Parts: sequence; structure tokens; C-alpha cells
Amino acid sequence: VLVLSVVLAVGSVGYAVAVPTQGEQFTEFYLLTENTEQELVADNYPEEIERGTQAGVIVGIENNEYEAKNYTVVVQLQGVEQIGNQTNVTSRQELDRFRTTLAHNETYREQHSFTPTRTGTNLRVKYLLYDGGVPATPTSETAYRDLHLWIDVVEAN
Repeated sequence: VLVLSVVLAVGSVGYAVAVPTQGEQFTEFYLLTENTEQELVADNYPEEIERGTQAGVIVGIENNEYEAKNYTVVVQLQGVEQIGNQTNVTSRQELDRFRTTLAHNETYREQHSFTPTRTGTNLRVKYLLYDGGVPATPTSETAYRDLHLWIDVVEAN
């Protein structure tokens, strides 16, 4: 019984070393800008933009899913109304769409520019991340991850 216990213990330790446990699976999705020292920061996002003028952010995706993934990002300009604690989308316009394939533990960053075509206050630039296919009408509810910026778009002087 003692020999059997030792063999079982050595086998268990060998298995634990040879087959490490898989950690949490997730995808990081974030927006960054560059500060005056050209460092990437999660700050100083565009807030007021003239209609027809480009604004930009850096879109980041990091795959920690333990397998290769095909990601698609859909960028929308959304008109919204807020009633109490609820935000309802009243209009949406697709501004851009781009794709990337990432292996496990790989990071993708892209300088992304967008050009609002309508004016308004409290407009939302929505970044929707999809893992795989994109439905006919992309929304926050169908996205794997989503991010947004609040902007005011004014007429050019």
C-alpha cells in the first residue's frame, strides 16, 4: 500500500507539471490615446469634433483565450436618448469595420480615425468587438465586448 501510494503521488506530481492548468480565458478590448510624451494612456479622448473632421484613438485587442481568434471591430456613430438610468439608441450609422486574427497571448493595436457626418450633442462612438461573425445589425447586445466615447459634433467654423 505504501509503494502504491508513493507511485500514485509521483504520478500526480508528474501530471501536474506536464499538464499545467489553464487560466482564465478572456479578451482585452480597450481605447487609448497618446499624451504629449507619445506614451499610450487611457485619457484625453476626443470630446468635441467639427463635422467632417477626423478624430482618432488607438484600438487595442489582446487575446488571452488559449486559442487563435478571428476578431471584427464595428465602429458606429449612435444617437441616443437617456430616460432615467436607461440609454436607448435612436439612430446608428456604421463608420468603419476592420478585422484581425490573433494567436493566444498576442496583442493588436491600430490607430483608428473616424469622421462624424452629423452634428449633435451627446453622440456616442461605439466600438463593438465580435469573435467570429457579425450579425446583420450589430448592437451591444450581440457583441462579445463593447466600448464607447461620448462626443459633441459641431458645425465647422
